[in-house]
Amino acid sequence: MLKPKASHPQSSLVVLLTGAANGIGRATASELAARGFRLGLIDREASPLEDLAAVLSARGAEVGAQVADVRDGGQLTAAVAALETRVGPTDVLVACAGVGGLSTATDLDLDGFQRMLEVNVLGVARTIEAVLPGMFARGRGHIVGISSVAGFRGLPWMPGYSASKAAITTYLEGLRPALKRRGVRITTVFPGFVRTALTADTPFRRPLPMMEPEQAAHYVVRAVVKRPRDYTFPLSTALGMGLLRSLPNALFDLAMDDAGPKALTTDF
Repeated sequence: MLKPKASHPQSSLVVLLTGAANGIGRATASELAARGFRLGLIDREASPLEDLAAVLSARGAEVGAQVADVRDGGQLTAAVAALETRVGPTDVLVACAGVGGLSTATDLDLDGFQRMLEVNVLGVARTIEAVLPGMFARGRGHIVGISSVAGFRGLPWMPGYSASKAAITTYLEGLRPALKRRGVRITTVFPGFVRTALTADTPFRRPLPMMEPEQAAHYVVRAVVKRPRDYTFPLSTALGMGLLRSLPNALFDLAMDDAGPKALTTDF
């Protein structure tokens, strides 16, 4: 039977996790369960979500799972209500659902861009909307939004993805003061490159160091427990992308003029 670790006094809290069935979300759910958190899991893919819930329940975790698409506000509201009946009111929201894709000037892929905006930005906003009334009523809560270092600057091989992650970062920043007044804290998480479906299929010209989802999950759970304002990981990526973020525009443009054609094996 899993028991909360004594060193983590918040581990009896209820965490609502979107994008739970695969990738970083699935690994994060497993680590949260191992620490004794109660879990409400949401994903649009029923089979892997049900499999995850069964595995975690067999290990002794208290977990509920509901199929919902974060692009559908009605589905989300119903799913959150069902999960809160099952595992209790949401103390922490980890908005992990996200999609990505490549695009270039030769193929802007506007349909893919629209989907990224709907999931990565509006999907997070709709999930926050579903949990805020309860958090406000209780006068406390914690929202962990998953952005990306790709949103620090506009990367020329993924302008749509960079834009969606920059948008959610700015959105969370704008919400922060008013939510803080009502007892709700926001943490924005900026993962580096993680080996997921997006990065695994990206035709990088040179091998790129990547974290496994389980490694990324360790950092996400740390953000849940420590509740920082912002959290970028790993350190090497935080330093490198932080430098890129601080470059004057003229130097950044020169760097991307050179890096853009060299980054991928596809046409630029």
